[in-house]
Order: sequence, then C-alpha cells, then structure tokens
Amino acid sequence: MRRVFYLTCALIAYGSLYPFHFVARNSPLGVLSVFANSLHVRLDRGEIHDLLLNLLIYIPVGFFFVLDERDHRPAWRRCLHATLAGAALSLCMETAQYWVESRQPSLIDLLTNTISAGAGAVLGLLFSHRARQAFDTLSETVLGHPSSALFLGLLWFAALFTPGDWGRSGALLHIRAMRAAPHLAPGQALVCLSQWLGMGALAAAIMGRKRAAIVLLIAGLATPIRFLVPGQHPELHDFIGSAAAICIWCVPVLRKRLSTAMVACLLAGGLMIEELRPWNFSSHVSSFQWIPFLSMLGSPDWFPTLLVLFRKAAFYGTTVWAIARAGFGVPGALVFVALELGMLELAQIFIPGRTAETTDPILAVVLGVILLQFDRKFGADPGVGTALTESPGRIPAGTSATKTTPGIRATTPPAAARPAASGVWTGGRRRRL
Repeated sequence: MRRVFYLTCALIAYGSLYPFHFVARNSPLGVLSVFANSLHVRLDRGEIHDLLLNLLIYIPVGFFFVLDERDHRPAWRRCLHATLAGAALSLCMETAQYWVESRQPSLIDLLTNTISAGAGAVLGLLFSHRARQAFDTLSETVLGHPSSALFLGLLWFAALFTPGDWGRSGALLHIRAMRAAPHLAPGQALVCLSQWLGMGALAAAIMGRKRAAIVLLIAGLATPIRFLVPGQHPELHDFIGSAAAICIWCVPVLRKRLSTAMVACLLAGGLMIEELRPWNFSSHVSSFQWIPFLSMLGSPDWFPTLLVLFRKAAFYGTTVWAIARAGFGVPGALVFVALELGMLELAQIFIPGRTAETTDPILAVVLGVILLQFDRKFGADPGVGTALTESPGRIPAGTSATKTTPGIRATTPPAAARPAASGVWTGGRRRRL
C-alpha cells in the first residue's frame, strides 16, 4: 500500500506544479509575503470552487497513508500521522508553486489540504479491518471485509452522485432536455448495461448473488435522485441500461448464467464502444496529446473534469477487476486494459471531436496498481476462490479440525481458511491472483 501512497503523492505533485514553467525570484523569503497576502481573500464563486476542490484532492493521501500504517498502532496516532503527512506534502507543493509561473501559493490551500488529508485518514480507518471490528455481526454478509471490490463500489458511488457543478441544479431543465432528446443511442445503452452489470458483479463479490440484486435494484431506484445533484445529467440510456441490468440480476435463470468472464467481455466491449463513439471516422488526422491529464489540468473549471475522472476510474477499474477475477490476475488484466485503451486512443485521432491522449492508459495502470495493492493488503474479494454454498459443518480443504479441551481456548482459523458465506458469488473460473 505504500507504493500507492507514493503514487498518489507523485500525481498530486504533477498536478500542483503543472505546467512546469519555473521562473527565477529575487529572494526565497518572498514566499512568506505571498503566504501572508493569501489570507486576504474575497469569497466568490471561484474561491468556493477552489476550496471545495482542495477539500477533495488530498483525501487519497490520508486514506492510503492510514492503510499503510501498522494495525497495532492507536487509531488517533495513525490519523495524526496521515494528517501531518498531508500537511507536509501540501506545504512543499505550495512553497514550490512560488517559482512556478501562473501559480499562486496560499495558506488557505494549505489549511484545506490538511483538512482533506485528515478526512481521508478517517475514511481509511473506517475502511480498515481494525475499525470494522464493531461490525462483526455483519460478517455473514462479508460486508465488513475490505477488498478491491468494495473500493470500486465506493468509486462508482462517487462517480454517480458527486456534484459536478456546485450551485447549478436545474433538475426540471435536465428532465426536459432528456425528454427532448432526438433519439436513443443504442451504443450508449449497451455501455451503460455493461457498467451496471459490472456494478452488480462488485456487489455480488461483496455480499453474494442474491443480495447483489437487491443492492442493484436500490441503486437503480436512486437514479432519478441524480437530477437533483448539480452537474449530474442522467440520460435516457442510463435508465434503459440500468433497468436491463437489474432485470438480468433479478431473474434467477439469467443470474445463474452470468459469470465473471461474461461480465469481463461485456465491460471490455463497452469500453471499446465508449472510446470510439460516435463512430464517425475521418481521413483527417488530429494531434495526439502525449502529456498526461492535459485536458483536465488545462480546464478552467475542475469540477466537471473531476467528475469525468471519477467515471473513467470506476469504469476502467471495474474492467481490470472483472478480467482479473476471470482468471487472468491483476497484472495480466492491467496490461490488457492498458493496451486496449492505448490502441483506442490511437484510433481517436481519426474521430472528429475526440481528444487522443495518454491519460486513459495511464489511469488504467494506476487503478490496476491500486487493486493489486488492495489484494496484497486485504486479500482477494470474499467470494474469490470459495464455493458458492458451503455447509457450516464442512471443513475446507487444507485445514484441520481443532479440538477444544478444557482450559484451552479454541483458536480461530486464518482468514484464508474460513468458510465463505453462503451464496457468495465467485463467477466462472476461480484462480488465485
């Protein structure tokens, strides 16, 4: 998990020092006066946007730092260390911005980034094993087991319900625009279907097949709430794709035929449809952007681009996860998805209106590394490598029964040897990662 923390710090440094146009200053002490002047701010729409963005961007720093800390340390100390690490990183970045053209150091940014790292540390504590001990009663549903599937589920929640434009809702206008749409795009409906099937597979890996159908139904019923979230614009294909996926998961005959390999193929196909949309190729060749995250960093308003980044990360991460669980492992799935996105990005130079860049393959690699570290830290998903149904009295292969003698407390078998909850979905081929 430490590698993921270092990778997160590197990405933040890349975004903080972009576009790397350094200039000479008269005195290094001038940064102190810039910090002092940054306290005199006027709260307008742009400043509020920056504050909210700074409150979000350092959450992964505290989150992954806490997950890398040793479990035997007190929770408050782990949280304090993560907050101090985020404050130190923010102080270095704000100080370095003094020598970067078009960048302005700010003590307000330092304070909000520190708060963001502390909030990420709290989330990391809630996600870890130690903080979930009070929820042992939920062990039958495997809900208290941190895993890469649970991480991707949280990422999908952020992608679907995070505001993309604070202060602008216009729910009625969005509903009227959806109703006035000229026609339904079948390709986008298929993409949405594959995404919702992937979300159902994630829920099944956490809670089991039957409970996954209920979770997916609740998420589908909550889709109209997105009209009330600023920046979220559900379209007709979102409702059709989600409804079709819910029907597949709720019908037992169709649900039994659904496997990890099938979900992986649908996600990989949906990825190709989405990247080559609207399939209008031209002989004119557009430029290829080799600088990662160039379109995001060059945008004047970060919230819409951040929402797009959440959706891409959830989509790419779920595709890597499904291919890995189909038997190829996380490294093989990472390479496959990165190569697929790389070839699709190269094909986008022949599609007018699309921006061909290296961001998507690099994002897939980052998600793959995160999933690999999650599997190494917490183990694979609860349903991977276990039987669909297992009687309580049955002893898993490779374990021996423990006899209880008076005065000696029975030992609990390790997590890898514990029988899985009944109904947990393994889906298709079951191989170790």
